[in-house]
This record gives sequence, structure tokens and C-alpha cells, in this order.
Amino acid sequence: MPNFREFVTRKQREASKQLKIIKRVLEKEGLSVDNYLDDDDPYIFVHSTNSNLSFEGVRVYKIGDVFAYRIQKEKDTHPYGKAYKLDIEEMFNDMVSEEGDEEKAGKESMKALADEISTFFRKSMDAERDIRVGDVLDDQEQGEDGVMMRPRV
Repeated sequence: MPNFREFVTRKQREASKQLKIIKRVLEKEGLSVDNYLDDDDPYIFVHSTNSNLSFEGVRVYKIGDVFAYRIQKEKDTHPYGKAYKLDIEEMFNDMVSEEGDEEKAGKESMKALADEISTFFRKSMDAERDIRVGDVLDDQEQGEDGVMMRPRV
């Protein structure tokens, strides 16, 4: 009977194999990816497609039976914020039901995976830009010493 340590080691090896495949898929779709698969908690780091973001990219990892990604300030730091689920199996099943062909559905799923992460970077850039614009507008409404001025009507 296998002990708990063997079970965990097997799960880590399985996650590393799957993350290696995801890494290849994302690279094929044009994203820059670093691997940290030899760590105790294997993950891959996907570099942002936009250098104007406040973070360098996202960490993609497996937790239980699910893949997820989280914002990471730098590639060697810990992630922060909300975790977003990457339901690769559901993507594939949806594509199979639409396409009817598993091979074609697999290719479409790979593209959808890369599109989801690229879309996340784009939406994050838009959100950060909106926040910066809002901060500038707030600053313009304040007078000297930070006193709020009533807008002229």
C-alpha cells in the first residue's frame, strides 16, 4: 500500500507533465512561458503581453484536479489576488460538441486556452488604465492642499 508521500509525489509528477503540455501549447500560440516544474509546487509563469501592467505575468498551476492562474508581480515571487479557473477539460468537451471531431476540438481548445490568458492581460491593462485615469481626474478636482473644489456649473 503506497504511503502519503508517494501519493503526493505521484500527483506532483502528474501535474508537472500536464503543465509541461500547457507550456508547449501557450508557447505555440505565441506566449512567453517559464517553467518551475521542479519545485515542490510545480507551476509555469506566463509573461504578460503588455509591459505597461503593474505585474509581469500569471502563475498557472494545478490545485486538486483543476488548473488555475493568479497574478504574479515578478516571475520569482508568490502570486496574489483572486485565482481564476482554467477549465481545460470543459473547453475541450464544448469544442467536441460543437466540432464533432476530437482532433479539431483539441486544436481549438489550445487556441482558446491561449486566448483566455491573452484576454486576461488585455482586460487587466484596460482596468489599470481606467484606474489611472480616474486618479488623474480626482487629482484635477482637488485644489491646493488637497481641498476639494466645487465644479463650476
